[in-house]
Amino acid sequence: MSSMDGSGSHPAVDAKESLRSVLFGLPEEDLDELARVAVVRAVPSGEVVCREGSPGDAFYVLVGGRMEMLQHLDDDSERVLHLAGPGEFFGEMAIVHGGVRTATVRAVEPSTVLEIGREPFLRVLGRSPALAVRIVVYLTSRLRDADQQAIQELRRANEELRRTLHRLQRLDRTKTDFIRVSAHELRTPVAALLGYAQMMQDNPLAQSDDELSTLVSGVVASTERLHRVFNSILDLSRVVDGDAEIHRSPVSMSVTLQSIEDEFSDVTAERGLTVDLKGLRDLPFVQADPDMTYRALRHLFGNAIKYTPDGGQITVTGRAVDVDDLGQCVEVVVQDSGIGIAPEDIDLIFEKFYRTGEVALYSSGTTSFKGGGPGLGLAIVRGVVLAHGGRIWAESPGYDEEACPGSRFVVQIPLEEPGGSPLGEDR
Repeated sequence: MSSMDGSGSHPAVDAKESLRSVLFGLPEEDLDELARVAVVRAVPSGEVVCREGSPGDAFYVLVGGRMEMLQHLDDDSERVLHLAGPGEFFGEMAIVHGGVRTATVRAVEPSTVLEIGREPFLRVLGRSPALAVRIVVYLTSRLRDADQQAIQELRRANEELRRTLHRLQRLDRTKTDFIRVSAHELRTPVAALLGYAQMMQDNPLAQSDDELSTLVSGVVASTERLHRVFNSILDLSRVVDGDAEIHRSPVSMSVTLQSIEDEFSDVTAERGLTVDLKGLRDLPFVQADPDMTYRALRHLFGNAIKYTPDGGQITVTGRAVDVDDLGQCVEVVVQDSGIGIAPEDIDLIFEKFYRTGEVALYSSGTTSFKGGGPGLGLAIVRGVVLAHGGRIWAESPGYDEEACPGSRFVVQIPLEEPGGSPLGEDR
């Protein structure tokens, strides 16, 4: 039997013979039952037969034409899963699982389908192993085709991602080279300007005039800050590009950290910050570059000062540890009672020019609370640590400017040079 649902004219369709060619092996009585309830639908091009997310209330057999099975993506685009032709069927999975449809089926040209209701389909399926086997075979074939399509799409996406990554790397390198060259070219005149400003500051005439002394002191302070920024950019470019020359010698972390604390003592006293150094006295010497190590730990200490509000606590601890893939190391932990780090920022804070939170860009000091800066300090720290074959990471419960959960930075530096002999042994 065949019938029309008013959707338009179509060629005469023998429902039983159409079902027989698709569901071969089905007993005659089952074919008769499905043919009796089948509704023949003429579907114009572009019309949706069933929609993703709708209830599975019918089983469809495509008699003529073509239909596409597609899914809607989060960006409102569509992904075509399969292009179906005559002799294929769809809608069975939603009925079998008792769920909603996982894809939308839409005609890409005028088509003809047989529509069979859920109950008669399940009734025949329940007593016909042949129908179940046919559905399993068809689903296996469709899944195989879907897997091949997904693999091809993944390959294309990976290739596009590779090309995009290559372009981004080239742009990043171009930007870094420009900044490095600019910093190098500007550092020389700024150094000269700083020298002249310091000479003016030492001039008795400037010292005897309070207003002039204040102005000159401002010029010196601003020029020193600009000079530090240029030095930081050059330091970063060297450690990131692997151009830094490491001149190793025995380094005492205890002496280094004590010197850094002394350097910042006026700042910490002014802001009421409590600094506590623990476990540093008995640390073994590290075979490292003294200047690079000092700069890295200075940046790390300065970062703790910047993101800890007035009256807060900074604790620096050290210990000797054995690390599986690094060997014997000195571990330095800088912990603060500051504003903390958000989970989404924890892996980004070591990237160059990255800053967490809203930094006061107009700040004139790098040690004031949330003071401005170029965002290079932690990138330099990581570069120096990695250049020494070490490891660095950050830990924090989260970002909260009121509760101030704090942050914890851990640095591990091997006692010996990678591939070398322990400190103190003959080389």
